[in-house]
Amino acid sequence: MAGAEARTDDHANAPGMVPWLLPLDWRLRYRKCDSCFKHHAMFRLPALTEPLDFSRYIGYMPQTRRSGLRINYKIMGSGSPLVLIHGYTASGESNWVTSGWADYLAGRHTLLIPDLRGHGRSQKPYSSEAYSVAAMAADVLAVMDKEGIDRAPVFGYSMGGMVTLELLLEHPDRVSSAIIGGMGSYFPRRRGRFSIERQDKKSSAPRRSIGQQIRFLTTYVARFDPIAIDAAYRGVFKNGRPVDPARLAEIRKPVLVVAGELDPFCAPAKALSAAIPGAKFVSLPHEGHLSAIRNPQFRSEVAGFLQEVSVAKAV
Repeated sequence: MAGAEARTDDHANAPGMVPWLLPLDWRLRYRKCDSCFKHHAMFRLPALTEPLDFSRYIGYMPQTRRSGLRINYKIMGSGSPLVLIHGYTASGESNWVTSGWADYLAGRHTLLIPDLRGHGRSQKPYSSEAYSVAAMAADVLAVMDKEGIDRAPVFGYSMGGMVTLELLLEHPDRVSSAIIGGMGSYFPRRRGRFSIERQDKKSSAPRRSIGQQIRFLTTYVARFDPIAIDAAYRGVFKNGRPVDPARLAEIRKPVLVVAGELDPFCAPAKALSAAIPGAKFVSLPHEGHLSAIRNPQFRSEVAGFLQEVSVAKAV
């Protein structure tokens, strides 16, 4: 496609093809068969002479290609910078905006909320070789560089916690403090590829109305590419562990670790905090992996931690 961005997925040579427009069962059936996509008329659209631009319909997001791929991100609020890193299959919108975190923090911080590669509105390669924790950390750094931010607190949830740990270990000069939610020093046995849970009756997290659930799912599905998500899983989780536990003692930054007590990652999160010098661990009663992100105690713990770190820095 003339003038279009370079494609790095498995189907880069299929002219005029837009794979995410295909029905899900077709895409999964043919995702490893280039010839089906390239030569079957039923999978082809008229060739395009310029990139598709949906920004006028879905709202503008700034972007950067400094990590080698197009990474879209949001900027919200005012004040000292804070980077928010979403989890697997999520996006900046679904993890941080619809959950209420962005509104909660935007009054005190300038929020940088990237959509990591393969997620949200960012570029979605179809090869697992394009994905790793290090590559996603590079996506975060690319956004920080684009906005001229040398150093900032980083808050990552679930897979975003893995990226946060990567930044702490490999780029400690870019992280002033860190919050890691729903992630630990090892993967629990009950971990599945996707988190599905019923919210506990005693959970303190606000329950979404039917309308809110519909809006959330509509936004979530609209930005979900199952082929890219599968590639991301095979690339990011290929090592079988979220971090090298032998290196955690190297971390010398203030760290807060939080997990719901019903989350399979609760015990690994507690182990993570114990292995990081000076780290604080908070368990959220009656919360699972999905409900914890909306828990009001989680918000107050994060706000208190960021305030404490800010005061300590000023002194």
